[in-house]
Amino acid sequence: MKKLIVLILILIITPFLIISEKTLNEQAEDKRELNSKNPETLKWEYVKDRAFDENDVLNKGYDKPVIINLSKDATYKDSVIVKDFIKNLKLLIPSIKIGFITNEYKLPYHYVNLGFKEHVVYPGYYEERNLEDGTTIFRSRPGYITTSDMSRHSGIFFVFKDDISDKFRKLHIEFELWTAIFATKSTKNPYNKRFNVEIFNTGSYGFDYGFLGDKDKFLLQKVYADDFSTQFEDYLYAHYPWRYAYSFLSKGKMKMFAISMVTAIGILVFVLLFSFFRNRKFKYAYLSYLFPMVFIAFHIINLSWIYKYLTDYNVFIGWRENIVFGIVFCGFIAIISATVLYLLEKTFIYKTIDFSFQLVLKLIFTFIALHLPILIAIYLMKGNKSFFDLDVVEFYFPWFIFSIFLSLGRGLLIYLNHISQSLVNEKDVELSQLKEVNAQAEVKLLQSQINPHFLYNALNSIASLAHKNAGKTEKMALSLSDLFKYTINRKGKKDSTIGDEVEMVTNYLEVEQIRFDDRLNFAIEVDKALENTKIPMFLIQPLIENAVKHGISKVENNGQITLSIQKNTVGFSIVVEDNGPDFPEGLVSGHGLQTVFDLLRLTYDDKASISWKNTPAKHIKITIEN
Repeated sequence: MKKLIVLILILIITPFLIISEKTLNEQAEDKRELNSKNPETLKWEYVKDRAFDENDVLNKGYDKPVIINLSKDATYKDSVIVKDFIKNLKLLIPSIKIGFITNEYKLPYHYVNLGFKEHVVYPGYYEERNLEDGTTIFRSRPGYITTSDMSRHSGIFFVFKDDISDKFRKLHIEFELWTAIFATKSTKNPYNKRFNVEIFNTGSYGFDYGFLGDKDKFLLQKVYADDFSTQFEDYLYAHYPWRYAYSFLSKGKMKMFAISMVTAIGILVFVLLFSFFRNRKFKYAYLSYLFPMVFIAFHIINLSWIYKYLTDYNVFIGWRENIVFGIVFCGFIAIISATVLYLLEKTFIYKTIDFSFQLVLKLIFTFIALHLPILIAIYLMKGNKSFFDLDVVEFYFPWFIFSIFLSLGRGLLIYLNHISQSLVNEKDVELSQLKEVNAQAEVKLLQSQINPHFLYNALNSIASLAHKNAGKTEKMALSLSDLFKYTINRKGKKDSTIGDEVEMVTNYLEVEQIRFDDRLNFAIEVDKALENTKIPMFLIQPLIENAVKHGISKVENNGQITLSIQKNTVGFSIVVEDNGPDFPEGLVSGHGLQTVFDLLRLTYDDKASISWKNTPAKHIKITIEN
């Protein structure tokens, strides 16, 4: 029952954990708008927008050394401007490696070629910009040239008017250096992967700014920080839903987490289902197929919701759209699958079929039963669409793969259950054989205990008559001889017939009647149809002996013993009556009666019982079921 409760709890709790009214992307956008209203989080949002591409992957290349090469046409002013630029950049980003060409810088590097008059640009990869003050700037397009996977080249060439002011000369050079140094390969243009992208948004300010804005400074300082990954991770988890943050940092890890989670829950559910329904019998055989199918269908769609919740951020799980529809859909799948599997196995699988062939058939039938309702559902939902349409294949293929594993899993469990049951049956046979041997030994021991006990009483009776009546003594000795002949002839046997047992009891009563003289009378009534019925040897004699010893021996005269063996509704009964003193409370007196208890237990188990009463007549009764 505990396993069933766990299975139901998983089904009930999961929807409440994954239900939402918005997609994860919509929730993240709400958070983004909220964060943009706060000056501190606004800067982090700027980092998130500019430092990562559309796949949420951090743009690379900023950590490489930067080499600025001034052409021979550069003036002293140009050299001073570049040196001041490098000095200010190092103040902003102390960890950056930047300078003029020296032997210190080797591959990988970022090479910036800075020219100022006549120039040669790379054919087909340049752009020309004419500014309002008459300055012309040529850029090697797309802003850098990739000569290998380890380096980048950027070419920037200026044509200044002779009367350009120092302010604008500096502004143009610094602006182009910012653009060239912090440009990286773009993944946002699907048609040209070489297209340039700057880490900061150059369109947000004009040339008159002369330097970066606060957001750009913040962005560069964070990106070049040694613990940037840790800081950015802390920000995301603090200001976004955990699923969005975890996925933004690593979509691959999120997918593996989702697969691991679904697999772990699936295995748990599968084990619980197997252990709960294993060897469980239902009144109607069909229920043995329906109930497992219902649980399997509900848990499969439950697992699909969990996986979608963790990996698909453009959809949401809603009550009406998903939960209600899922329940109806699962019920439909379960009923069709259970019915198909039940009819197939009932029609084509017989107990006489070899187990291996049965196993193969069950695997095939399980696969068919799992697929038929899905194919029907696809037909009903997709209408006239071809089965090979992309959306149909995407819907069907995961179920196809899963059903293969589910069919093989059922086959493996059937095989393991068969092996386990075979071992149990073998052990049961061995145990039954041991019990049989033990029971036979106990019966023989009981019988060996009866004979000395009876002999002791009989010899005492003979001894008491030896000096009184020689004729009676002789008759008693002959009767005793007949009794022992009965025992000897049945040596090694554990049972006899009611007729033989009654004959032996009659000899015993005749012996005791001689001993007690007129004090003992007896009557025997036996249903003729029961005379050949088998019972354990010495089952009746202890009852008669007990009646004599504890009943008639206490009566001065007119002692009466009656033995009656008759059929009843459940089998037959053996009743011994006497008119001696009443039975005491909790009667199990004398070794003889304990022997009767043991014989009944070993021979009939729970199919026999013994009882005694003092009213309306004192008697002991044994009831044995057929």
